Amino acid sequence: LTALLLGLERRPDRRQRCEEMLAKEVPWLKSEFFRATDGKADTIPDTEVSKTWNTKHNSFYGAYEDVMDKDGKVLHTAAEFADPGVDYEFSPGERGCAHSHYRMWQRAAEADRPTLILEDDVQFVFERTKGGMSGGATFTARLELGMQEAKKRGMDVLYLGWSGHRDGNYKHHKPARGRKNKFVRKAEYVWTTVAYVIWPEGAKKLLAAAKPMNQPVDNFMAWEAREGRLDAYVLLDEGDDDDTWSGGIVTQLDFTGDSDIKKSDGGDQGHDPTEFLADKASAKQEIDTSGLASAGA
Repeated sequence: LTALLLGLERRPDRRQRCEEMLAKEVPWLKSEFFRATDGKADTIPDTEVSKTWNTKHNSFYGAYEDVMDKDGKVLHTAAEFADPGVDYEFSPGERGCAHSHYRMWQRAAEADRPTLILEDDVQFVFERTKGGMSGGATFTARLELGMQEAKKRGMDVLYLGWSGHRDGNYKHHKPARGRKNKFVRKAEYVWTTVAYVIWPEGAKKLLAAAKPMNQPVDNFMAWEAREGRLDAYVLLDEGDDDDTWSGGIVTQLDFTGDSDIKKSDGGDQGHDPTEFLADKASAKQEIDTSGLASAGA
């Protein structure tokens, strides 16, 4: 198994931390640094990642509230996020992240074996659900069990870190009868792309659907799984059960702090949910355009 370690060239500190952790915890793992698309500097084709996205799909799972401007005027009600959905511009970080994964899928699609994708804020050392600390030995042992299950099922994607809905905690799907697997569960709609294994066939499916990618990348993958077009699973750590919301064998180093990605809809990080509203951006563009026209007149 070969890993692609995703990171921005302008964040060598994050790359160094992660490479040192990998060398210490999983010396057997061969990894290659994969330069992330910088949404603030690089050109991203609109045919690969769109410039805007709509909240309708994500609203079934995300907790949206009324969005107000600084004067308390309601810009969009919570109900609007579900129907017809609210249009957002991708933040530069979101669009860069989406395009980075798109490019890694291109690599994975050409490979003759599964590819492990790691973002540079992945953390292998953390307190486990069942208590005690996780580390490289736990990661290796649980990953091996997950890969054995993947071989039996012909998986497209195996999430190593996740939060959201999967077998045992479905919201839309109907649970299968019988005993639950102790190591993997079918994904319905899970967030985070901090660490996942992707098989060539899964990468090809995602690339075929991304014409262009019309959601932030974790939402996009989650919806493809929910609709049955992507055979995705989550890997359980020992202690993860039906009540576990966020689980797996990795976590994120600093979920709400040191991030180069603003969540356009605010997300759980508490970012400003009005900054990237598409109608707000359109209104500003119209004002700018009319101002230029007036100046020209």
